[in-house]
Amino acid sequence: MKTILVAVDGSDHSNRAVELAADIAIKYDAKLVLVHAVDSRPLTDSERRLAEAEYADRIEPRMVASDIVDSRATGPGGVGPIFKRYAETGLIIRTALGEGLLDGASRNAKEKGVTSVETMLVNGEAADVILDTAEKQKANLIVIGSRGQGDLKSLFLGSVSHKVANRSDINVITVK
Repeated sequence: MKTILVAVDGSDHSNRAVELAADIAIKYDAKLVLVHAVDSRPLTDSERRLAEAEYADRIEPRMVASDIVDSRATGPGGVGPIFKRYAETGLIIRTALGEGLLDGASRNAKEKGVTSVETMLVNGEAADVILDTAEKQKANLIVIGSRGQGDLKSLFLGSVSHKVANRSDINVITVK
């Protein structure tokens, strides 16, 4: 086993998947590839609150650089009011959230003793991103949380972990 791909979305199940994958990577001296999918759906209230509370320092400079907002517009209220006004900030916010989640997962894996960790932030639908990345990275194993940050729609259309497990050509470990 040389490469283990782990889907990272910040959920408790995803965090446990990173821990298990790190243990396996240590045992087999494998590279750990952490992937987070960024999609284009509208931001949920919980994503907006997390972005305002945890990642405003990553988001504000990007909004200014992208000419979405004038740097003087952030003022004393920070970027919070801007999150509610600009629909096009979704991708910027999701990218910053994803980078933060990947940074944390990478740090945790390295603290456990994994020597080779790569992070990837990829735009697209989560199941497709995970499967495509596994193929491109020539992964030998996919580790994914059984329940992620999905929405109610996933209960009817199938969860990301279910789609990945059913469509994957390699072994998939689903972590609860």
